[in-house]
Amino acid sequence: MVGIDAGASKTRAFAVDRDGAVVGRGAGGGANLLSSPDPEGSIAAALAESLGGAAADAVVLSCAGGDRAADRERGREILTHLVGPSVRIDVTGDAIAALYAGNPVGCGVVLIAGTGSIAFGRNEEGEERRAGGWGHLIGDEGSAVWLGLEGLRAAAHDVDGRGAATAITAHVTRELGVTSLMEALPQLYGRPHPSPAVLAGARAVARAAAESDGIAVAIVRRGASALARAATVVALELGLDGGPIYLAGGAFETLPSLERAVRVELLAMLPSATVEPVREEPAMGAARLAMRLAWGPR
Repeated sequence: MVGIDAGASKTRAFAVDRDGAVVGRGAGGGANLLSSPDPEGSIAAALAESLGGAAADAVVLSCAGGDRAADRERGREILTHLVGPSVRIDVTGDAIAALYAGNPVGCGVVLIAGTGSIAFGRNEEGEERRAGGWGHLIGDEGSAVWLGLEGLRAAAHDVDGRGAATAITAHVTRELGVTSLMEALPQLYGRPHPSPAVLAGARAVARAAAESDGIAVAIVRRGASALARAATVVALELGLDGGPIYLAGGAFETLPSLERAVRVELLAMLPSATVEPVREEPAMGAARLAMRLAWGPR
C-alpha cells in the first residue's frame, strides 16, 4: 500500500506493509494539480522510489483540491496511468490525510498552516466539516503565503510612509539580495505560485517577529486568531469541543511563535480541548487510507 502526499513544493510517498510498517519512502517535486508544471512526473518519481520495483495493492493520493470532483478525476487518471487499472486507487484532500497522520482512526480536527491553510474535522459518527481552504486570493489566513503577503504589504507601506516602520522591509530585501523593495517586484510577479518574494516575505515576518517587531508580531497574532477561529468552528459543529486538535504544516515549523499564538487562541475559544502537533508526515496518513482501501477499517 502506498500513500502519496502531493504538495505545492514537494511530494512524499510512503509504502507500508499489512501491519502498517513503512517499507519504502519516495520524494518528488511539487505536484499541485492546478499549479505545478508536471504533477504526474513528481507523483511518478515519489511512487517509484517508495515501491523500489515492487507492486502496490492500493494507492491513495492526497492533495490540495482532492475533494473537488475535477481534481479527483485528474488525480485518478494520473494514478491509473502509473499503476494500471487493476490496482485500487483513491484521491482525497490533503486535510483528511493529515488528520489520519495525527490519529490512525481519523477522528478529531486538524488545523493545517502550510502554503495554504484549512481546518478539517471528522467525528466518531463519520460526519465531516471544513473551514478555510479557499486559496491565497480570498483566504488561507495564517498560511505561509498569507504571512508573506501581509509582510510584503507592511514593507510596502513602510517604504511609502503610509504605515509604521518595520524590520520586515530590511529582512525581505536581504533575503532576495536586492537593495530596495522596488527591485523585488520581478520576484513577486510573473513567477509560479508561491513566488520567491512571497516566501521571502514569510521568512522576513518570522525573523522580524523573533526580534519583537511590532508590525510582524501583529501579523502573526492576526493569522493565529484566524486559524484558531477556523478550527473552533469545525470543532463546535462536530461536537468536538474537547478536541483533539492536531496542528500540521510548514508555517508552524518556520514560525514557532505562530504555533504558540494558535495554542493560546484555541485554549481561549475551546478551554477543554487538547492540542498537539501531527507527529507523522501526511503521506503516512495517506498510507493508512490506502490500507483501509485495501482491507477496510482495522
